[in-house]
Amino acid sequence: MQDLLPADPRSRRLALVVWVAGAVAGTIAVWYLSSYLETLTELGRTDRTAALALFRSRVLPALIVVVLVAVVSGALLLRQGLQIYRTGELPASGAALIGAGPRRTGPAARAIGAVLAGTGFLLAAVPLAILSLVLWMLRNA
Repeated sequence: MQDLLPADPRSRRLALVVWVAGAVAGTIAVWYLSSYLETLTELGRTDRTAALALFRSRVLPALIVVVLVAVVSGALLLRQGLQIYRTGELPASGAALIGAGPRRTGPAARAIGAVLAGTGFLLAAVPLAILSLVLWMLRNA
């Protein structure tokens, strides 16, 4: 029988606060930028130069913020996955849990660590590649 590791109520509250703050900030950002996207679409049909200027001044900074959040999140996930893979323990020793769960060790933990590390790498690399593509397209526009 596997023993369950206890949840940390403080970590659960922190995770909930971070999730709610991210959801509120994302909702406000989408609402704020939606008016610019409508204007940008209409402007793109009539005045390409003005549309590019509006994209560079309004949409590109928001895209950069989203990419930065994705890169930081991906780096944290990659770090945790590598730590789990290296130690062969899931969750890693000393980790604060937001929910009770069993401890996994050995090959199963290493496999989960490898998946987390790969996912973290993709979470960081793909937005960087997309941002690079957008910047390249803007330079050549």
